[in-house]
Amino acid sequence: MISTPSRPTFWNIPTVDQILIYVLGIAAVCFCAWGIVQGVKRIRSGTAKPVLGSHPERLRRLWSEGFLQKRILKTTAGKAHFALFWGFIFLFFGTAIATLDWDVTRLFFGVRFLKGGFYLFYKLVLDVAGIAALVALAYAAWSRWVRKGVSLEASPRFAVIIGSLFLIILSGFFLEALRLAAQRPEWASWSPVGNFLAGLCFGALPESTLESAHRILWWLHGLGALGFIAAVPAGFFSHIYKAPWNIYAQKLAPLGAAPKIENIEEQEAFGISDLKQLTWKHRLDFASCTECARCSSVCPAVRMGTPLDPKKLVLKLQKATKEGASEGPVSKIISEDEIWSCSTCGACMNACPSRINIPDLMMELRTHYALEEGKFPPGVAKTLQNVASVGNPWGLDPGSRLDWAKDIDLPVAEAGKPIDVLYWVGCAASYDRRAQKIARAMVRILKSAGVSFAVMAEERCHADFARRLGEEYLFQTAAAENIANLSQYTFKKIVCACPHCFNTLANEYPQFEGGRFDVQSHVDFINDLIREGKLPALAGNAVPTSYQDPCYLSRYNGLSEAPRKVLSALGTELKEPERSGADAGCCGAGGGQFWFDGSKTQRVNVIRFGELKATGASRIATACPFCLSMMDAAKAKEKDETTQVRDIAELVAEALTEEKPAA
Repeated sequence: MISTPSRPTFWNIPTVDQILIYVLGIAAVCFCAWGIVQGVKRIRSGTAKPVLGSHPERLRRLWSEGFLQKRILKTTAGKAHFALFWGFIFLFFGTAIATLDWDVTRLFFGVRFLKGGFYLFYKLVLDVAGIAALVALAYAAWSRWVRKGVSLEASPRFAVIIGSLFLIILSGFFLEALRLAAQRPEWASWSPVGNFLAGLCFGALPESTLESAHRILWWLHGLGALGFIAAVPAGFFSHIYKAPWNIYAQKLAPLGAAPKIENIEEQEAFGISDLKQLTWKHRLDFASCTECARCSSVCPAVRMGTPLDPKKLVLKLQKATKEGASEGPVSKIISEDEIWSCSTCGACMNACPSRINIPDLMMELRTHYALEEGKFPPGVAKTLQNVASVGNPWGLDPGSRLDWAKDIDLPVAEAGKPIDVLYWVGCAASYDRRAQKIARAMVRILKSAGVSFAVMAEERCHADFARRLGEEYLFQTAAAENIANLSQYTFKKIVCACPHCFNTLANEYPQFEGGRFDVQSHVDFINDLIREGKLPALAGNAVPTSYQDPCYLSRYNGLSEAPRKVLSALGTELKEPERSGADAGCCGAGGGQFWFDGSKTQRVNVIRFGELKATGASRIATACPFCLSMMDAAKAKEKDETTQVRDIAELVAEALTEEKPAA
């Protein structure tokens, strides 16, 4: 019986076996390092792209998203991956600590620290880590072969991947069990799993049998662990180092700011049409895919059965770049139908643990078709021509832009006359009869709060959807015109009642000279008015309401709390759908889909309408004229005559009373 707790390194293992395992271990580590270097070289072979932004912020995101995995912890699968990740982290550091104890402090200083109480705690922690990893692997297998999650690959390849990790950990537990059964130390209970297996499986075996089995299993476990190390850079496991790298190198600029083509008049090629145009960051994006299919599970294009599946798209590009292809047409890998099916809602990137930026990639792929080949989906070319010729997608008379306000006293901005707020109406609220009610509600709110405001007579479409469709030239032309017009007037801030207008003016106009303005979403602005007591008292309205988060507010700009605070101030009984906030379902109108003839993603509005109705709400509130239109269309398709669909501005305007708030 052993009297002092200490790690029995190489118990029952002959010296020759110890020497051989060291040789194999060094070889495995060298092979792993060589593979990582080659992988990095392949990624860095792409064209240059600077990593801009604060490195402390990048480190913070790496810790939060890479190590704490806060982005994916909301789901059961995310919790399982968290357990697997940290289980292996602890097992890895456990092995590193054991190596330090035996090969460094013992050899060079004659000191061992894996003994006594610390050793017992060390054993307990590793047992817990191992069990956590096994449970996570079991869940991964169940998800693929029993539950059969969306786009999860249930193949022999993943059977080997999951099975090999499971056997490495399980063999470690049985290895411990054989040793405990042979040694029977008093502190065996500090290794609860090994101790349980020792009593269950090996209690009656003679010591010689236990030692023989231990030596065989020791080799199997050791070779499995070293094989895993050597295989890290070769395939699926390479995301262990690529995903953290991609998280660190992720876009720090506002997510809603699409990449700008600098000096567009001087460019000879536009967008991405060939693999040689991919930057190293594109290649890192593809290489860091974990194949978890979280992107596919939230993608509206997948829900509608379009050709686009973001996971498959990334893996096709990953395969092409991994096989060493330095050039070749992207059209042979990704079809036009896939490219045009994206609504740029950002749900894929929001769900991705590796932060793969698919929306920006889709816009770059579309830019090639738009500016080099002049190709667009049916219906879009006419809409773009309307924006170019008369400044709005409907092709209506620009002189009628303010007709919605003929019967109200609407202040119009004048040069040299300072105002506090420039209200950016937007095309939808200017020309669409239903959305015009939002504009009228905003005017009533602004007047009731006593805000000094005006609208700009020269306002024209900012062509956000054109940029999302790859028509960057039209977008930049519209931006230059709008910025020049805005610069004539003196105001403190711009308030937008459309998330697309807000995102464009707040996040994309700063890419241009003179384009920096203080821009606020109308929900945020209204919330400030209520919080500061600047509005008359609001009449209570307890109608059960479900809120549809617009993608360009909640997902791209993090504005999901302000609209809920406004609804709460109205006394609304808020009914939250299963997916809300940054995880909310898309209405299907983004990325120019609203203007497509026969767009499949537009039909996702019926699915989203059903999710909102399933909460038991009798009213749907939103903060986007396009979400409003899509929910109205779904309501009509479902022949629902009872559910109200309203913009938050309308609800606030209706709730205004004549009484002014107390000072």
